[in-house]
Amino acid sequence: MKKLFTTTLLLTGLSVAALAQNNSDSTSRKPIISDETKQEVREKAGEAKEKLEDAVDQSVNYQQRNQLTWFQPGSLFLGGGVGFGATDGKVYVDVNTRLGYFFQPGFAAGIRYDYDRLVGNKYHARQFGLFARYYPFRTRISSFVGASLNSGREFSENIPSGTKAKYTSVGLELGVMAWILPRLGAELSYEGSFYNKIDPTVGRGKGGRLKFGVNYYFGRVGRSGKVTLNR
Repeated sequence: MKKLFTTTLLLTGLSVAALAQNNSDSTSRKPIISDETKQEVREKAGEAKEKLEDAVDQSVNYQQRNQLTWFQPGSLFLGGGVGFGATDGKVYVDVNTRLGYFFQPGFAAGIRYDYDRLVGNKYHARQFGLFARYYPFRTRISSFVGASLNSGREFSENIPSGTKAKYTSVGLELGVMAWILPRLGAELSYEGSFYNKIDPTVGRGKGGRLKFGVNYYFGRVGRSGKVTLNR
C-alpha cells in the first residue's frame, strides 16, 4: 500500500510539472505586441501621414497664392546695406551694394561691391564679385540663402603704397526679407567669408557679418528692354 501511494504521488508530481512546462512554453510563444495593437499603430501612423501631407499641401498652396512677382524670371533688383562684424576685439563696418536678375523662380544672380573698414584703424578693403541667391519662400516674408565669389584689395599703413595686397574670398549667406512697400523689401542676413589671405596685422580672418539692407525691385525686363512693374 505504501509503495502504491508513493508511486501515485510521484506520477501526480510529474503530471503537474509537465502541465506547468506546457503553460510556460505557451506563454513564451505568445507575441509581445498583439495583432490588434499592430493594426491600431498602423492606422494611427496612416492618419498622422495624411495630416502631414495636408499641412504641406496647404503650405504650398498658400505660397503659390501669395507669391510676389518680384521673384519671377526676368525681374531686376538693386540693393544695398551696411554690415557689422567683430573678431579678436576688432570691429568692422561694411557697406555693400548689389544688382541682381532672376533667371528662374526664386533664383537670382548678379554683381556686388563691398567696402570694408576697421573701426579705429586706417585699414580698409574693397572687393567686387559675383553672387547667387535662392528664395525658397517667396511671400511677404521671404527667406534666402546665398553665395558669392569676390576679388578684393586691402589698404593699410602696414602695406607699402606701391604694393597691391590682393585677395579672393568666398561668402556664404543666410537671411530673411520682409515686404515693406509695393516694390521695396528690407532684409536681415548673416554672411560668413573665407579668405585666401589677409593682412596679418589685422587678423587672418575678419569674422562674420550681421547685415541690414534694402532691395528695390524694378520689375520684369522684357525682350524689348521695357520694364514691367511688379506688385
